[in-house]
Amino acid sequence: EAMDAGVAPGGPEAERLVDRHRDVFAAYFPLTRRMQVCLGRRFETDPGFAAHYDGIRPGLAAWFRRLVDASARAHGIDPDTATWE
Repeated sequence: EAMDAGVAPGGPEAERLVDRHRDVFAAYFPLTRRMQVCLGRRFETDPGFAAHYDGIRPGLAAWFRRLVDASARAHGIDPDTATWE
């Protein structure tokens, strides 16, 4: 719904979605922002994950990765060099 509504990376609503995503996953294992960037990257580039998310809505995986990357940048993390830590 947020994607269809035009929620853009870097905005307050996008930041809330990224925080919510991190909170949901953190219920299962500790998830840092850097780790979340790695997940977002995988959601887009791993064929299985991409098929799942893009099956919900075409382009969802890439859109969500852009949200996560923008949030990371806003918190001083370079998404291009983020590692699982």
